[in-house]
Amino acid sequence: MGARNVLSRVRRFFKLERTVSIAVFAIVCWQLFIPPVLGLADNGDFARLLVYFDLTHPPSDRDNRYFGYLDRYYVRDAAQAIQYSPRGFVSSELAFIAGPVAVDRIIGKKSLDVIELGVVHSVAFAASVYFVLFASRAFAGKMRTIGVILGSIVFTDIAYIAYFNSFYGESATLIFFLIIAACAYASMAAERSRIAWLGAYFVAVTVFLLAKYQNIALLPVFLFFGGLVVKRWGEIKHFQAYFVFALAASYGGYMYFISSPDAVNDAVLYNSVFNGILVDSPTPGDDLAALGFPRELARYAGSTAFQPDSLRFNAQFLTKFRASMTIGKVFRFYLERPGRLFDAMNRTAKSAFRLRPKLGNYEKSTGRAPGSLSQSWAMWSSVRSALSPGNLWFVIAIGILYLGLLSRSWLRSQDRLSRLNLEWSALIAVMALAQLLLITVSDGILDLTKHAYLFNLLFDYMLVLMLTHLLASFMGTAVRPA
Repeated sequence: MGARNVLSRVRRFFKLERTVSIAVFAIVCWQLFIPPVLGLADNGDFARLLVYFDLTHPPSDRDNRYFGYLDRYYVRDAAQAIQYSPRGFVSSELAFIAGPVAVDRIIGKKSLDVIELGVVHSVAFAASVYFVLFASRAFAGKMRTIGVILGSIVFTDIAYIAYFNSFYGESATLIFFLIIAACAYASMAAERSRIAWLGAYFVAVTVFLLAKYQNIALLPVFLFFGGLVVKRWGEIKHFQAYFVFALAASYGGYMYFISSPDAVNDAVLYNSVFNGILVDSPTPGDDLAALGFPRELARYAGSTAFQPDSLRFNAQFLTKFRASMTIGKVFRFYLERPGRLFDAMNRTAKSAFRLRPKLGNYEKSTGRAPGSLSQSWAMWSSVRSALSPGNLWFVIAIGILYLGLLSRSWLRSQDRLSRLNLEWSALIAVMALAQLLLITVSDGILDLTKHAYLFNLLFDYMLVLMLTHLLASFMGTAVRPA
């Protein structure tokens, strides 16, 4: 009887939620912290957040600080930190950095090891995975189990996890998106504390928006889903609460958007024109004229905002550029030329499907060549990059198949909760398309693979769900939304 009791307790402890969360944490730790330590090299963005903590690369690493190698240690030097980036760029990623920095200062350490941040990210990631699984128990079944196992393999791929040992905002994007999903599932199934769950959902949405400026584009989708949930509840007090929470989230997103530093706005707009619109243009001079700039500037086509000879560093040009160029104007340019927009999105899709940016994963001390990428737990990213055509037609085809599959399930289901879950899943496709459009219009071709992180996260969500349905059908499982 005692042995049976112990076995029963073990089984209860190792339920799907705990087992998967522990496994995910173990996989992440094995990838990132067991030598050789893996992470991502700095592309120049680290300084934007490090400056708030007076941290910068060690002086000895100045020749190798960018692109090629993971730099683990960052020293406290306020003068150097402010030299590389002024304060002004904000991200919810700062919340993750603040913890290890505070601990280091308490114990008297003069430097920060990026592994400390990696541990914080890893714990938060595993906790978020547990939260999602716990909140989605209303949809428990074989279908969900298959999806959870597939998702655990896909989203612990080094393409997603390498960011944990870095100061990029992608880690916060992944973690807070998981929390949004958890709050969405909990809100769908809630019978009590509905206003509390709705409030938690909008808090998670707001913090997600603050991770990266490009995340703000998804706010309308999150607002729409919140409205669907409240409509299902059907009580006036819930509509009132929704209005307050939605207004607060919208205000927070708006204030974050307008707080973007001039240097960031200038770089984004410059790249969207000279490193985007003009790159493949058959008539770059005509395009510049249409945007209100002299045709002779076409010689700068393909240049980036970070080149020393870039027009962005010409004070006279920058004054006029700031006064006349907006991201709305870039959008309008593409909307008036749908063929050009399609070609540009096709170009973006090609870069996005590479999945892993050309930023080194290893420390220089390992002796590997600059920019070397680890193949540790890279099964998914390697196979997907090799097999996908990497064009817009593929994205469209997957989107149609995905929405068709969900529509079929929606029409067959009579359960309102299941239908709401399917509607949440359908909105993933909308979010993915919004991200692809945004990075096409606003980023040019520079660093597209990294900026496509959220697009790939959403696209892989779609692929996982489709594979789950396929495997469930193959195994003879009654299809139930997961």
